[in-house]
Amino acid sequence: MSLQIDLAHPDLGYFDERLNLTEKETYRDCLASLGEATVLPPVSFRSKVFLEMENEQLWTREWIAIALEQQFLNIGDMVPFTVGFHGVHIQKTNEGEYSARLNRHQHGGCRFVPEQCRTGKQTKCTIASCNYTRDSKVMRAKDDGENSDEMYKFAGLVPEKLHQINYTKLGKVFLVNVDPSSRGVEPKHQGVNIKQIAEISEKLASNPEEHWLDFDCNWKLFVDEFCKFSSWDKKPAWLFPNLLCAELNNLPVIVVVQATGMNKTLARCYINSNISSNDLAILDNVKMVGQSAIHAHSKFASWGTSLAPETVDEELPLVETPDFLKFHKYLIDIITKKHNYGWNAPVMDGRMLQRR
Repeated sequence: MSLQIDLAHPDLGYFDERLNLTEKETYRDCLASLGEATVLPPVSFRSKVFLEMENEQLWTREWIAIALEQQFLNIGDMVPFTVGFHGVHIQKTNEGEYSARLNRHQHGGCRFVPEQCRTGKQTKCTIASCNYTRDSKVMRAKDDGENSDEMYKFAGLVPEKLHQINYTKLGKVFLVNVDPSSRGVEPKHQGVNIKQIAEISEKLASNPEEHWLDFDCNWKLFVDEFCKFSSWDKKPAWLFPNLLCAELNNLPVIVVVQATGMNKTLARCYINSNISSNDLAILDNVKMVGQSAIHAHSKFASWGTSLAPETVDEELPLVETPDFLKFHKYLIDIITKKHNYGWNAPVMDGRMLQRR
């Protein structure tokens, strides 16, 4: 099944490597208890179809971390973010007030999606305001609070007419949900240390340093490696799917994880702006996490293929940590959930939101 067919008809399901990717039976071995559960099937780390399914079933329907309150210095400042299929942004509209919206152009103003944008990877494009391109960092408003020329690509001339999306705040972290039926952070999130996330996010000073680190690995493996990395002061706090918080020598780091391709992960790292050797050590730790994730990706993405002939017909490795097993169960529950579609395509603009 081609990518375009998947995008047009998510109601028909997602299939690849002779597997039905939206059936729980496909993941039966992953749902056993710790010590018996295997890692996710290799298709989940190498399939473009799986990536598109995540965009539709996960990123479009869950609460996704996209920005920090400390990034917004003045009224009018804006942070863009690609959430699954959808280009969105959040903007400070007044003191203590914000607005989250779909971008003006979900396809960058193109009449059709160019071939180079159908590869399953976010591209680098001068029209950095659509759901196929890399995002921009925080954008500053003009001195009078009006939108800059750069912001026009995202918000247009009349931002108030754009479709509003739901947002909430956890500590200093903004989360959005483009699903119009979303009601609030799901109960499954209540098992995490919400207090720890809030405390770490509040330790960041205004206008934190923002470092974008790219890694050639699947986002799921980066999250796993981050959670089991032993050099943090204490166990990191993780909010499914893409918010990671940790401390090193009592200095905070917030990592917002973004899947930019099947084997591409962008880690948006936020640390305090008074750079010290300890702050740089935090970034070094994140880079080590990324290198471990790259190694894991090379292993699992090639599993059972001619690139790794020794793994052909071999059983998959077992899950090593309770956190990754929990991650599996969250993810499988979400991607196998059945939905009623009021339109036979993913949400692309504000007129296509009659879904449950």
